[in-house]
Amino acid sequence: MNATRRMRQRSIRGVRSVTAGAWRGRMLVPVVVVALLLAACSSSKTPSAASSSSSTTTTPTTSSQPATGGAASPGVTSTSVTVGQVDDLSLPISGLFKGAEDGTQAYFDYVNSLGGVNGRMIKLDAQDSLYSDGTVANDTSAQIKNDFALVGGFSLDDAAEEPLVAAAKMPVVAYPLDPDLGNLPTSYSPFPNADSDVPTTIFKVLKKKFPAQIKHVGILWANATASTAVAEKAFERGATSQGFKIVYDAGFSPSQTTFLANVLTMKSKGVQMFFTQQLPDAYAATVAKEMAQQNFQPINVEEDAYTSNLISEGGSAVNGMYLTAGFALYLGTDASLPAVQLFTKWMNKADPKANFELEALFGWASAELFVDGLRNAGSPPTRAGLEAALDKVTSFNAGGLLSTGNPAQNIPAPCVVLAQVKNGKIVRVSPSPNAGYICDPNSMLPTAGFKPEVRPTPGS
Repeated sequence: MNATRRMRQRSIRGVRSVTAGAWRGRMLVPVVVVALLLAACSSSKTPSAASSSSSTTTTPTTSSQPATGGAASPGVTSTSVTVGQVDDLSLPISGLFKGAEDGTQAYFDYVNSLGGVNGRMIKLDAQDSLYSDGTVANDTSAQIKNDFALVGGFSLDDAAEEPLVAAAKMPVVAYPLDPDLGNLPTSYSPFPNADSDVPTTIFKVLKKKFPAQIKHVGILWANATASTAVAEKAFERGATSQGFKIVYDAGFSPSQTTFLANVLTMKSKGVQMFFTQQLPDAYAATVAKEMAQQNFQPINVEEDAYTSNLISEGGSAVNGMYLTAGFALYLGTDASLPAVQLFTKWMNKADPKANFELEALFGWASAELFVDGLRNAGSPPTRAGLEAALDKVTSFNAGGLLSTGNPAQNIPAPCVVLAQVKNGKIVRVSPSPNAGYICDPNSMLPTAGFKPEVRPTPGS
C-alpha cells in the first residue's frame, strides 16, 4: 500500500488510544483492551460464548426498564435487527476506513453464527460517505428513518451526522471522530473520548524512560478536519503537562507523499524524540525511511501505525520504532488471548485481505458493545431500551481486546501498552507487563469544567 492509499485519523480519544485512536483515537490512542457479562435477558439462541466475550460492570440508574412488548423501533422485524453505519470507503483515498466495516461485519457474523440475539439476526447497512457532508447527511437521515441504531461507523465527515443524530435522539455505538457527536447523550463509545479528559499515563512512562529526550520533541499531525485538530490539541496538552517540550510541530495533508522537508527541519532543530498519534502505517513507514536516509535517529514513538502492513512497508527503517497502544497486541504478541483469536478468525472470514487496522478493532468492539446492549433492549427491542441497557455499562474492554473504559460515563481508560518493533516483530517492552496494561488511575487530565457523562440525561 503506498503512502497515498489511506489517511486514517485517530483522535487521542483514549488510550480515544491509545488510543485510538483514536489514540481516535486516542491514548489508544488509541487502544485498544477478561470476561464481560452484561446482565442480559438473552434467549437460548444466544450462546454463552457471545455473552461472555466482554467485560461489563453495571450500576443502577433511574432509567425506565426496557419495554417487553408493543411496537418495535425502526429496523426491527421478528427475525432481524438492521443497523447502519457510514464509512470513508472510496474517498478521499480508496479503502480509507474499510476496516471499520470489516470489523463490524465480522462481529455480527460471529454472533449470527451462534443464533443471533434473542432469535434475531443482525444486519449491517453500510454506506460510503464519498467524503461528502451531503452524502453523509443523506445516508444518516435514511438510516435514522429505517435502521435501529448507528453502529461502528468511521468517517472524517462524521460531524455531518451530529445535528441529525441529536434531533432524532438516535442511538450511536461507535468511535466518533467528531467530539460533539461523541458527547451526545445517545452516543456510546467502546473506547471513550479523551479530548476533554486526557490520560497522561503514556507521557509519564516515556518521561521516566527517556527523561532527556522529552525536552526535544517533534510532532507531525493530520491537518485533515476540525476533529483531528481538536485531538492534536488534547494530545499536546497531555504531553506538556508532563514536561514534554515540543520544538517542532507541523500538520500534514492526506495527499502528502513525502515528509523529507519535515525530517530535515526536525534534524536541524535538534529533535531527539519524534512522538505522533496521527500517522497511519503507510505514512509512518515513509517517515521512518526518510529519517534513515538522512541518518536522523530520534526516539520514534507512534500511536496510529499498528497494523499488519507497517513492517512490510517500512522494512528495516521501522526497526526500533516504539508503538503505544490501549489495546491488546493482536498481531502476534497477544495472539493467545481468546478474544484475539476470535477477532482474527472472524476478520479473516469477513475480508481475507483485511489489514487489521485500528478501525477494524473499533468496528468489532462497537458491534460487541451494541450486542451487549441489544440483549437487554426489550422484546421487541426498542431504541429506548437499548439506551437504558447501555446506560448501565460502566466497564467495557471487548473481552480484553481493549483497555477498560467506561462507555456509560464517557470516561477513557488510563491504561497503555508500550511496544517496539524488534527484528520484524512488534513486542511488549519495559515497563509493560507480560500481559495486560500499565495503568495509572490518577493520570486523567480533565479540561476546565469537564464532568463525566450523566445517563440518562436529566429531564429526558
